[in-house]
Amino acid sequence: MKTITKSIAAIAIIAGLTGCQPDNYDDKKSGIITAKTLVSYIENWKANKPKGTDGRLIIVQAGATSSGKFLSHNDKDVVVYQIPAGGSCDPSYRRHDGMTNIPGALLSGAYMDGMISTFNMNPEKDYVVFAVGKGAKTMREVVRSWWVMRYWGWDKNRLAFLDGSVDYDFSKSSGLSNYLVSNPTMPPVKMDENGKPVIHNGQLIPIAPFYTMKSVNNVQTDLQIYLADMMKIASKDNKKGYFIADARGTKEYSGEKNSRFSDDKVCGPNKDEKCLMPLQGHIRGAVDFPYTDILVLDDYKEDVNGDGKVDEKDASFKFKSPAELEKLYALKGYRKDNKIITYCRTGRKATLLTITADAVLNYPVAMYDGSWVQWGELAGGRTDVDGNEILPINSHLNLDNSKYTVVTNRIAPEYTQSSSIYDINLDATTSNKIIEEDIAYMKK
Repeated sequence: MKTITKSIAAIAIIAGLTGCQPDNYDDKKSGIITAKTLVSYIENWKANKPKGTDGRLIIVQAGATSSGKFLSHNDKDVVVYQIPAGGSCDPSYRRHDGMTNIPGALLSGAYMDGMISTFNMNPEKDYVVFAVGKGAKTMREVVRSWWVMRYWGWDKNRLAFLDGSVDYDFSKSSGLSNYLVSNPTMPPVKMDENGKPVIHNGQLIPIAPFYTMKSVNNVQTDLQIYLADMMKIASKDNKKGYFIADARGTKEYSGEKNSRFSDDKVCGPNKDEKCLMPLQGHIRGAVDFPYTDILVLDDYKEDVNGDGKVDEKDASFKFKSPAELEKLYALKGYRKDNKIITYCRTGRKATLLTITADAVLNYPVAMYDGSWVQWGELAGGRTDVDGNEILPINSHLNLDNSKYTVVTNRIAPEYTQSSSIYDINLDATTSNKIIEEDIAYMKK
């Protein structure tokens, strides 16, 4: 009888949460948009652009399609810039939150301004759409760029992400292949005598006007959570008010698969194997919420990528409909008005959850940017691959503790990366350094 009562209660809660969202993205003008909407923009931007947009349509495409194509553009009010298929965020980029470094951290204000200036993006006027040429891996990387712009205060109504891959929606069978061209727009950057872009310190040198997010001065610091606050939330016995979502995948959540540091092979007895995190498991109270749960990965019906096979690689990689997402969040245990906190291994997969929560469902959400590459490193009383102590066992930063972490496995020292990468501040009690830096940057 108790089981039946609980089931009825759960259904009632879910029913109260769902039923308000549409079954498709057809009417969306920002956030997640369809190929049909994007085509209307490309065809006649002046007539079809969303209200409140005075600038250009800037499409940022991550990698070409399988046939080497890009979305069409007129290089006047519609441009298409290319970024690497792996995304525009550097995984080796680090920022210190006051407690430890975060590998692959969210971009600083200076880097953000460098990016928008390189691509001649006016933060007060332009409308930006991110699209992926092909593949789910690319999608999770590029959504990170969407999130960075959202964090730094780009108007949410002038930010969008194409629902699915260009490969799928602009294939011959879709009837939209005529919206593909051979080359993207060349960003206005300094060129050398051989006609190649000049790169300084890993950055293109823009010759367009310098743009800065200071002109909108609207950094959304509440969209990010850092280590000290994450520790406080994890230590709560009652997580009321919070919904922690682990986007890595069930095997990493359960410890069946080990979370690695990176693809660099500098660990193991012979220093020729990938480095793993000292701690394996998940943050206490986190829900297993694989990022793949929100994507459509089983709708392949033709050889979209031209590899001679019809398989999972030919799926659309579209987001599930708003109605389906609403039900999914409810089934995972989300309750109305709770603050969603997402994390994964490096802060890439988690952004797929953040965009659905923020841009589709309008739920309060923040991302724990350190994710497991930071959390899983803080193992007290352990040594790393170089034989150096990571943390004293009695350190207040030791997360090898059931108060903070459900530990499923502990990795042998020779397989863990050097802790020197993290520059751990043993005396720190707060991790607000990045937020303070970002607020200060806006005031410079």
